[in-house]
Amino acid sequence: MPRPERPVDPVDGPVQRFAVALRELRRSAGNPTYRVLAKRAHYSATTLAQAAAGDQLPTLAVASAYARACGGDEAQWTARWRAAAAELDAASEAAGAPDPGADRPPYPGLAAYGPDDADLFCGRDRLVAELVDRLARQRFVAVVGASGSGKSSLMRAGLVPAVHADGDRWSTVLITPGAYPVRECAAQLAARSGGDPAALAAELDADPRNLGPALSRLLAAGGPDAQCLLVVDQFEEVFSLCQDPAERQAFIRMLLAAAHDRDGRARVVIGVRADFYAHCARLPELVAALQDAQLIVGPMTPEELSVAITAPAARSGLMVEKALVATIIAEAASRPAALPFVSHALWETWRRRRGTGLFLTAYQAVGGLDGAVAQSAERCYGELDEAHRRAARRILLRLTALGDGTEDTRRRVSRAELGDDAVTATVLESLAAARLVTIGAHTVEIAHEALIRGWPTLRDWLAADRESLRAHRRVTGAAAEWAARGHDEALLYRGSLLQEWADRDTGELNDTERGFLAASGARDRRERARRRRRLRATIGGLVAGLVTVSLLAVVAVVKTVEASGQRDLAVAGSLAAQSRAVLSAQPDLANLLALAGLGHAVTAQTAASAQATMSAPMHVARPLIGHSGAVTAVAFSPDGHSVATGSADGTVRLWNPATPGRSAAVTHGGGVNAVAFNGTGGILATGGVDGSVRLWDTATHQPLGRLTGDAAVNAVAFSPDGATLATANDDGTTGLWDTAARRRLATLGGHVGPVYAVAFSPDGRSLATGGDDNKVRLTDPVTHRTTAVLPDHPSEVFAVAFGPGGTTLATGSADGAARIWDTATRKVVATLPGHTRLVRAVAFVGDGSTLVTGSWDGTARLWSTTTHQSVATLTGHTDQVLAVAASPDGRSIVTGSMDGTARLWGTTVSRPVATLQGHTGHIDAVAFSPDGRTVATGGRDGTARLWDAADGSLTGVLDADVTDDFVLAVAFSPNGRLLATGHRDGGIRLWDTGTRRRIGSLTGHADDIASLAFSPNGQMLASASIDHTARLWSMATRSTIVLLRGHTDWVDAVAFSPDGTTVATASVDGTARLWDARTGEPVATLTRNVGRLTSLAFSPDGKLLAVAPADGSAQLWDVAHRREVATLSGHTLEVTSVAFSPGGRSIATGSRDGSTRIWNVSSRELVLQLIDHVGWITAVAFSPDGRTIATTSWDRTGRLTPAPDTWPRELCRRAGRNLTSSEWSVYVGPEPYRRLCPEFPSGQGADPSAPVLTFPNLGG
Repeated sequence: MPRPERPVDPVDGPVQRFAVALRELRRSAGNPTYRVLAKRAHYSATTLAQAAAGDQLPTLAVASAYARACGGDEAQWTARWRAAAAELDAASEAAGAPDPGADRPPYPGLAAYGPDDADLFCGRDRLVAELVDRLARQRFVAVVGASGSGKSSLMRAGLVPAVHADGDRWSTVLITPGAYPVRECAAQLAARSGGDPAALAAELDADPRNLGPALSRLLAAGGPDAQCLLVVDQFEEVFSLCQDPAERQAFIRMLLAAAHDRDGRARVVIGVRADFYAHCARLPELVAALQDAQLIVGPMTPEELSVAITAPAARSGLMVEKALVATIIAEAASRPAALPFVSHALWETWRRRRGTGLFLTAYQAVGGLDGAVAQSAERCYGELDEAHRRAARRILLRLTALGDGTEDTRRRVSRAELGDDAVTATVLESLAAARLVTIGAHTVEIAHEALIRGWPTLRDWLAADRESLRAHRRVTGAAAEWAARGHDEALLYRGSLLQEWADRDTGELNDTERGFLAASGARDRRERARRRRRLRATIGGLVAGLVTVSLLAVVAVVKTVEASGQRDLAVAGSLAAQSRAVLSAQPDLANLLALAGLGHAVTAQTAASAQATMSAPMHVARPLIGHSGAVTAVAFSPDGHSVATGSADGTVRLWNPATPGRSAAVTHGGGVNAVAFNGTGGILATGGVDGSVRLWDTATHQPLGRLTGDAAVNAVAFSPDGATLATANDDGTTGLWDTAARRRLATLGGHVGPVYAVAFSPDGRSLATGGDDNKVRLTDPVTHRTTAVLPDHPSEVFAVAFGPGGTTLATGSADGAARIWDTATRKVVATLPGHTRLVRAVAFVGDGSTLVTGSWDGTARLWSTTTHQSVATLTGHTDQVLAVAASPDGRSIVTGSMDGTARLWGTTVSRPVATLQGHTGHIDAVAFSPDGRTVATGGRDGTARLWDAADGSLTGVLDADVTDDFVLAVAFSPNGRLLATGHRDGGIRLWDTGTRRRIGSLTGHADDIASLAFSPNGQMLASASIDHTARLWSMATRSTIVLLRGHTDWVDAVAFSPDGTTVATASVDGTARLWDARTGEPVATLTRNVGRLTSLAFSPDGKLLAVAPADGSAQLWDVAHRREVATLSGHTLEVTSVAFSPGGRSIATGSRDGSTRIWNVSSRELVLQLIDHVGWITAVAFSPDGRTIATTSWDRTGRLTPAPDTWPRELCRRAGRNLTSSEWSVYVGPEPYRRLCPEFPSGQGADPSAPVLTFPNLGG
């Protein structure tokens, strides 16, 4: 029986009256249980019960869903809700009392922080410092981030006050481009200088370079040290609002000219929304400027967000409840653009503050992060009468610019465009008071795009007829231009543009727009009369015109191909930027966006985004794909060698975690809710919606028996000895069964409503159950007596799990939190908030130091049971996570999801790009061991270091213990047992790689050893020295065999040919020389008069020799014919190292310019560029299998980077899925959906037969 609801008195206020009305509606619908309503409304039973509890007003969305589930009139209940919200708000304002912070809110709501809010702009100190530092070094910086990431606040309240703190030498000009960016810039400059804005606009129109002199005039009074900071906020408006391509291009050229004027004193900062990056990438001048001038604004860290919440309040004399801070941080964690929602929710919470405190109850009352914006908007809209509501709809639609392959954006309009009638003025005042719009001296705009994203009503208006809205936007712009230019007839509509308005409703148009269409129609009628008179003459001209059209068609095809390439570049740049923006919050999505970027074009930006994603640590998952319905249950066998997954499709699959591509399936007969292995792993129990439990032999996959109950089985658990099976049932009972006799032992009651979870303690003496009644019950499974009832959870309990020692119990609840209990004291040890929706599953990992939780928010989380902090969020599922389980050794986790997949996760993080950190001096050398398992580096701290090539961990330090020593060269012997190191003192030391001990030395050189190489058979070692010689050493006698003389300056490099017959040397004297390896006789001298040579390498077949001269190129020489066959150009400084891939298809070059370039040997073309060091590159090497590239640098680090041809496979491995249909639409755009990862099926909502995206050649 459902438990009775607490009585509510409607006299107590609007919240209570609304709750009573909801209860009456439910009774009139036959009093369905909240569980039944939850299935109809798609909200949890707890959320719906709280809506009618009378404690707080539910959100409009919840109230509407409640009414709809009970058969109520949705429009009627929307009106009721608005009336209750208005009454509640009025009562709250009437009850308010003066307190600290009453005059000035500590949070701006949806609006950005401005320069005057610098004292309240907190949490972004690191990013502000980085931006200031970038501006000190370069004149142009683009601040790029998603809408809501805080770009405007960073520039206005962070950067501007920071530069002014440096003294009075800075003059700041803030611009938002609008529809006419050049005119806007002129207006802002004129306002500062007192000039004529029209004259200045004409001057800038005449020549974009005139902005520099205009800024100089502005700075004239400031003296020679005066500087101008030009901040262009919402730069995307040049694409979304400016309709004149010429003005757009002039404005951009104007900014770039000012920034790049060597004699100028301007710094230019632009703020760009990430989804407009593709638009920027279509303009070559802008692409060049953006290459090394981007600052990415990502989500705040939890620590930064905590400061952003608490510090402004503290500075206003207010305190923020800790629970409120934790809740906001948890809710914001899964939203990469949460800041405006946070700020608005806090502003609304501040309005409902009690005394000097901001409390969680007030935050919840305003709707929290998800509901505050919508609730404010609905309340404001609900207070208006019908005429004013129509005006509000008209105004807000005019204030929205429709996205074209991007999200919708706000649109700044003049007051004149909206009209000057009393109704419009009243609505604007109401919207501004609610902080939904910002009203300037002459303009109005939506306070932030968060209103567009966060208010369903506005989204519905925008979705209702987007084509009509687009047509309206076009006529608005055209009419405004027509009016501004004195009603010029040349600007009137004609043809199809006019025709599309023939049958459209013009009621939403203003007077200017109606006049424009009327004038267009009159002109069209006059022209049609003239055309009829000229028709006969036109026919003759048409024949000649057809010939011209044919020729133009050929030209059009060529231009279409060119445009397609430009479009791909633009999309690639956008995807690269968005990949970086979502990397911290959604690493799986970031990997897919980086991959999609590479699929469109291989550029510096797409390569960098791929490197960034592969450098980020993440828990990688392997998908288990085979079910056709939601994966509702998962379990590991006791030995960890099997994983069972149960699905709503009625099947259970058994997987080997080592080879997860294959599975064996058994059929339960109905939807499966639960799976469990017995203690030996020989029996698998499955429970389903049909009320039965089936037992299976895990070896033969044959059925062993069936236990038939009276209601759907939600969970099953074996006792530790396997003799008893417990079932959690939908009828409120818990069943205990004898697994050998296949009979029921007992039926346990106690819960009111369905039992969702069941678990045995490790010693088998206690049984925990959780249910719909918000309770956890502990029962003795032998006596069947209840031993404890844990204090009420705030909502339903969906999951229970005992810790390995049995002293702790974890529970998951519909309130979005997991809890850890002490089973002895029956008290909560910790509450773990973080998920934004109900926690459906919990499991302890390994020794119990970690807890994993799965939630309807689509994520799983790992928690430390010591610190009670979230240590990782597992993203990758595209729908609710319904089940979790951990392997017995704690190394793996499996999750099941509504998206139809299970995922097998590692509990340790994966980072394909490994950084080798440990040297305390510059690193000069790197080499892979022949088996590819070890990397050796040599540094100017006097050590050689050995690293695990798999993860970059340090495995050994070889220290010769010589004062002021440098290790300048390293080389492994072909069998990998020896490592030779070359030193500053001219000595060579030999090390046993197994014992890490020095086993010998070679002496003879008089100065630094620059390079070392073993012969292919390991019998000789070649060395090159700055003493102008090279030597060949016998490894048997440890003595010099041959002294190679001939170079007249330092010998910087030495290499053996693959067959061991030839030795090549490269010298600062500008020559490369070939020597007979047996006799030491010179064979040839290769020279091209390009200055010193620093490195060389033979191709694997010995036919080519790559040489690195000082001019920034790499030369390829035909060894047999002694002639240069190619030059690889592109580095801006000298090449310091060259290396061929093992297959000979690629060559890597490292340079003093800090980059490593990968080239195709056959085509001699650049494949891509790696930029991941901050110092110049000293050495590059390919692993023996060609899958990894090692680089070292003077920044004292080494890097192990997957070779580019492995990137698609690696990015797919890390993502573990394909993009969903909606993700493709949002991030890639309107082009047809394609799979990025051929090994995975199409993403949710996409065509299952979608083709695979073809990637450019990333190999040699």
